[in-house]
Order: sequence, then C-alpha cells, then structure tokens
Amino acid sequence: MKRTFSKPFKLDVMIYVLKDLTINTIARTVHREGKAVNMPDLSFDVLVKLVVSAPNAVSPAVLCTEVWHAEHVSDETIAQRITLLRKSIADNAKDPQYIRTSRGQGYAVVGIVKITKSQPVHNFASAFRRKNIIATAFGVLVLFALSIAVLNKQSLAPARIETTPETSQKSDIAILIDSAQAQLKLHQSRETDRAIAMLREALSMESDNFDARMTLSFALSTKTTKFGDDANLEREAEAIARSLIDEQPNNSNAWSALAYSLGSQGRLDESLSAYQYAYQLNPQNTAAISSAAHTQLIRGELYQALLLEAQAMQTGGHSRYAEVQIAQSLELIGHPAFQKWYEKALFLNPNQIVILSVLAQSHLRQGNPDAALQILTQAEGADQSAPQILQLHGRAHAVLGNIDEARVFLEAAGNGAYFDVIALNAHAGNVTQAEALLISDKMEAVEASPSADERIHLAEITAALGQNSKAIGFLSQAVNLGWRDINWLKQSPYLNAVMTSSEGQQIEGRITRELDIQRKLIEGSEKLKAIIAS
Repeated sequence: MKRTFSKPFKLDVMIYVLKDLTINTIARTVHREGKAVNMPDLSFDVLVKLVVSAPNAVSPAVLCTEVWHAEHVSDETIAQRITLLRKSIADNAKDPQYIRTSRGQGYAVVGIVKITKSQPVHNFASAFRRKNIIATAFGVLVLFALSIAVLNKQSLAPARIETTPETSQKSDIAILIDSAQAQLKLHQSRETDRAIAMLREALSMESDNFDARMTLSFALSTKTTKFGDDANLEREAEAIARSLIDEQPNNSNAWSALAYSLGSQGRLDESLSAYQYAYQLNPQNTAAISSAAHTQLIRGELYQALLLEAQAMQTGGHSRYAEVQIAQSLELIGHPAFQKWYEKALFLNPNQIVILSVLAQSHLRQGNPDAALQILTQAEGADQSAPQILQLHGRAHAVLGNIDEARVFLEAAGNGAYFDVIALNAHAGNVTQAEALLISDKMEAVEASPSADERIHLAEITAALGQNSKAIGFLSQAVNLGWRDINWLKQSPYLNAVMTSSEGQQIEGRITRELDIQRKLIEGSEKLKAIIAS
C-alpha cells in the first residue's frame, strides 16, 4: 500500500557574490578570494537573508521571524549579531564595505549582489555529487556518520553511513537518509529542519521506504520535543511509527520511534511501555531502555530509573547518556557518588552538549552560576549556539543578576526559552508579556499539558508578577507530575519569596518525603549499590 507524505522540499543551490565574498547556501560556506571565512550558523543565516533581500533593507522584525524563528528578539540582540557578522567578514560599521545600517529600516548590504549559479534541486542527493559542493557535503557525512546520538528523550537507530569509497555508489535515497541522520546528530533546529526536508525528498522518490519513514518519525519527534510543540508533527510522527509497526510488528526500532512520538506528546505511560517492549524485542537496543529510564526520571521514579539503567548494563549494552542519568538520580537523593558519575559522563562524552547542559544545570542547582558558565563555554563550533546551551547561559546570568546579558542569551535561544524570557522581563518590571500570557488561549494548552517543567515555568512567571498563591498552585501541580528537584526551586532567581514562605516550605516537605522513599529503595537494593559503586 502506497503512503503519501507532505509536499517535498525543493532545495535551491544558490551561490551569491558580494564584492569579494562568495556565499554558497547549500554548502553553507563563505569565501573571500578563495579563502574560507569562519562564522557561526546564525551569522551565516543573517548574511544570506541580507544578500537575498538586496538591495532592500531587512527590518529587525523580519530577521526575528525568518532567521531566529522566534516570536520576539530584542533589537539589541539583533544588533549584537550584526556586530559579530561584521567581525567575521572584517567589516567596519563606521565605514561599511559589506553591511550598512539603514536608519528606521534595518540592515542592508553595500553594493550589487550577483548570482553565479541558480539551480532548483529536486533531488538533493544528486546535488551532493556535483563537483562544486561534493567536498563539503561528503566531509559532513564522514564527520558525523559514525552513529546517531540518543537524546534524553530520543532513541535513534544507528546510522548506516560508511566512510569508504563505496559511499559514492549509494542510491540517491540512501544518501538522503544518511545525510538526514548526520544532520539530526547535530541536535539543532535548522539541521533538524534540513533532515526533515531530505527525508521528505526521499519519500517523494519512494513513499514506502522503511528506513526513510523510520528516520522521519524520529526527526519529527525531535523537532517537536526539542524545538517547539507542533501537534500536527507529533501526530504525523506517531502515525508513521504505527504504520511501521503494522508492517514489522517485531521491529524494535519501530517501537522506539513510537515511544519517542508518544513521549513528545507527554503521554509518558504509553511511551514507557513502548520503550520497554522495544527493549524486550531487542536487548541490544540499550537506547530504548535508557530512554525508558529517562521517562521514569521525569516522573520522579528514581528507583525504577536506576533499575532500568542497571538492567541495560547487565546485558552488556551501553547508552551514551546512562552515566549522566545515573548522576541526575543520585544528585536528587543527595547520594555522594553523584559527582563521580558526572565525571564519568564528561570523560566518555567530552564537550557533548547534552552532557554539558546537565552539568551546567547541576552547578546552577548547587548555587554556582559561574561554574555553570565555565562548563557551557566548553561547547564547540555550532554547538555554542544550540538552544539549550544559550538558554542555560541566560539562566546563569539571570541568577547572577546580569539582566541584559541574560536577555540576549535567552532571546537567542528561540522558542525553547520563551517562558524564561517572560519571567525575566516580569522580574525586571516589564509585566506586559507575562500578564498577556496568563489570559491567552495558550494557557489552556499549557495547563492541559502533563509537563512538570511547564508548571515550574508558570510558577516562576507568576512569582515574578508577585502572584505567590498562583505560583504555589503551579508548584503543587509540578510535584504531582513528578517534580523532585528541590534545589532548582531554591536557586531560582524568581522563586525565593515563594520558597521561603510557609506554603513553599510545605512544597519542600512534600518533595523531601518523596525523595526519602526513593533513597531508601535505592540504598536497600544490592544490585543498585553494586552499580553505584562501580
């Protein structure tokens, strides 16, 4: 039976020339007189928007929606990005050679932009083989081809990219799938969008391709889980996963895809069952059981989370995030071995952004924002602008009282830091966004969500408005949904008055009692004591 998917993307090969700059939009490179110019992804996207719009100026509002993909980005943040872009291309704001500021209109390029090549590419894989982009594209494939990372809520099938001469003989569809998997490994919004585009292109060529559909389901869940909710994509991911299971009921990775899609919708019980069944089908699928462990961690079932990690270890398997998830559980119950497990995680995955993010959160939890900032600076290359890294930068600066710096980072993080920006602004006296949020239609969806994290965000926003009773209500809901992190609440830059109140002390007492139960279960398990001490 044939299946149809959304209309495939048409990808354009565009090479623009602005004076001595050559900008390739597919290879995502900038050269000056043949020499590569290094710049962050966000700066590159701003540059492309300016040259594509030439000779017209581009307003901050357009940059906000079309480059940042956010509802609001301050003019200061955009101005700082223009400054960074100018620095990359050695431009001078006082005597601009490439980018000028157009008073009241935004920013525009200086001079005439020429297009040296314009070719619609319906088959992205064929474009990869073209001489003028093959070196860059193949380099990306080789660099990221070894495996597909498993995010905290994610279980991807291993990439099948081969770093051999035979790679060039692969079918167009296989190249698209491998390329998409490589993009997904970058854990960033724009790269996830590119992966989805490639997979839709593959499915326009062969709508029943099992691997393409499998990877697309994972990609759609990644998009909604990490880069903003989209109910349509969530449902599509689930529908694809269920169709895969219909065809291959015993395919462990298909069940992992279903579990991931259910988790992205907040259906944690169903997600947990699907992950456990995926592992039952294939005990080598340690990513599935580790994802199940993370689901239990989110639900506050720390004992069960550690048992699942122990189960995976006893079968000889290993998940990239096992160590950091064990560390998180141990830290919450105050076990002294948590630091050792964080060190293991960092040693095994140096500079990996999920590990760095969790370590930064630990430092914030311990009231050490300077150490958190130091950890975050270890992110390399494009990871420096990963939303979770920027968000935690902003959080650390908010704790330090650096409001302007915090706002710059949080706005740059995009939709993932939407609630953080609102809380920060309300705390600084600008209550307009916060008050509008609390009476908007969006609140219905937020309040219906089974996410403890969102309740904590709402507690911070209402506390910043001085509505402490509402904040207590949201905190109570979060505890009901499995929130067990007392120290995060106590170190919040917005919740101090709430947590020191009598009602806040009652919330703390509730969490403490729950953690005491988990601690006794963990310390009473010989299996877990052996794992923790290893």
